Amino acid sequence: MSEQLRFVDNGDGTIQDNETGLAWAKKDSFQIAGDWVNFQEALSFIDELNKKDYMGFHDWRMPEREEIEKLYDPNLTLNARSNKEIHISELFEPGCGIGSWCLPFDQQAAFFIEFQNGMAQHFDQDFSQGYVRPVRLWPDD
Repeated sequence: MSEQLRFVDNGDGTIQDNETGLAWAKKDSFQIAGDWVNFQEALSFIDELNKKDYMGFHDWRMPEREEIEKLYDPNLTLNARSNKEIHISELFEPGCGIGSWCLPFDQQAAFFIEFQNGMAQHFDQDFSQGYVRPVRLWPDD
């Protein structure tokens, strides 16, 4: 599936992924809130989005590792913060973070996916320079 057919800008602040059936926020936590988040803050950030019906939705969640790993594509390029090159669809908002927290997690650590190289790293939950990209299921019509 080509990138043009796979990802669709819904015009409401979300990017639809036709391969996975997910709707991703065009902006990540840094672009929305203007600050980095550790893992627990990322969970709270998602909770706050839902309380505020961010973009008219209240079912945002943190992505699963397998879901967010599928955003990475070495053939795609987007300029992230500090003009760093990452490899996700150009439909996402430029200037985003270089990766995202994701599930699963344990008492000490959680996964962080980097879009520069597509690697999942296991970071301590208190790693304070993280981001999260909110996701939700795309409803069946």
